[in-house]
Amino acid sequence: MKYSISALSRKTGLSIHTLRFYEKEGLLRYVERTESGRRVYGEASLGCLLGVLCMKQAGMTLPQIKAFMDITIEGATTLPQRLEMMLNAREQLIKLKTAVDRGLQLADFFIEGCRNAMEALRNGADPEKAFPYITRNGIIEFPFQLTDEGKLEPDTPPADFALPKQNRPPRTIKPKKKI
Repeated sequence: MKYSISALSRKTGLSIHTLRFYEKEGLLRYVERTESGRRVYGEASLGCLLGVLCMKQAGMTLPQIKAFMDITIEGATTLPQRLEMMLNAREQLIKLKTAVDRGLQLADFFIEGCRNAMEALRNGADPEKAFPYITRNGIIEFPFQLTDEGKLEPDTPPADFALPKQNRPPRTIKPKKKI
């Protein structure tokens, strides 16, 4: 099957500008041209593009994907290099996942704390005692740490500072759509 650039754009959800950019950067390959100069994409182009999107989803940057694709052409002799590239991409994803998990933990901590403070306020109690991290004067103690690299990262709240759960119905979590 052959696709025009607009048909490929509709099929993949990528903009025409992005497709042209990928082609210019050598990421979208096997592009044919009609006699009038219009781009025509076949199954090889589509397969190449899907490979780019998969590697991008795996956390690789466009230059890394280009390097991966370039050495792939050389055949099986580059398998060790490709393996190393994918292992590096995986390691970066693990680091990102860890940071996201820590951020979610901190967000959940503050969400629960704010809910407890609101419940205390509704019951006529002092919300600052229910959740001492947020006060009228701002945040008095914020559980973050500065890493050796100078990055500010969330710190896990102390284990002994467990917020009491209020009696509320359990939250329903909608399942994520598979891509």
